[in-house]
Amino acid sequence: MNEQETYQQGQASAAPNSPGAPPLAPPPLPPAAPPAAPVTIRRSPGLAVVLSCFPGLGHLYLGLYQRAFAVFISFVAAIWLSEHSTLGILVAGVVLFGFVDAYRQAQALNLGLVAEPTSAAAPGVAPARGSRLGFGVFLLLAGVFLLYNQFYPVDFTFLEDWWPGLLVLAGVYMVFAHVRDKRRQAERAAAAGATSSDSPRAF
Repeated sequence: MNEQETYQQGQASAAPNSPGAPPLAPPPLPPAAPPAAPVTIRRSPGLAVVLSCFPGLGHLYLGLYQRAFAVFISFVAAIWLSEHSTLGILVAGVVLFGFVDAYRQAQALNLGLVAEPTSAAAPGVAPARGSRLGFGVFLLLAGVFLLYNQFYPVDFTFLEDWWPGLLVLAGVYMVFAHVRDKRRQAERAAAAGATSSDSPRAF
């Protein structure tokens, strides 16, 4: 009796491995981990308004470099027009716009209504680190220049003749930024297409 039970158990264990038996189903895969939440960095709207006392500095704090440059150039142009015409009211208008826009942009960034300023280096890296580095470099250079100007005043009279060069530089920068963004978008699209073509297809 013991030998018969042993034989039956051996047949039962060998049955799944027989050629005619259907293959065993693979074990179910573990559930995928949930995607990581995007890292958002909050900006202080109050600090952006305070820094906007110097037009463009509040937008620079927010990482909006093109907007900061546009506000600063508008402020310089308004000062020049106020000295050569009766349009002094433009200076107050540019400053007021800088205050309001810096506050609204900070709130929009915190609420996710405006895309974060990103650097195309590595996805998943918080873009604020690059903006903080640029903001710190700007403050360092501005502080050194203002300190130098306290002891050795710099003559800015040449700007009366050469100020249109600032507009030329602004235009060159915007064209370069547009071409650079288009090139990066094309590279991302090509990389995404290569990834999708290399992925195995189910038949």
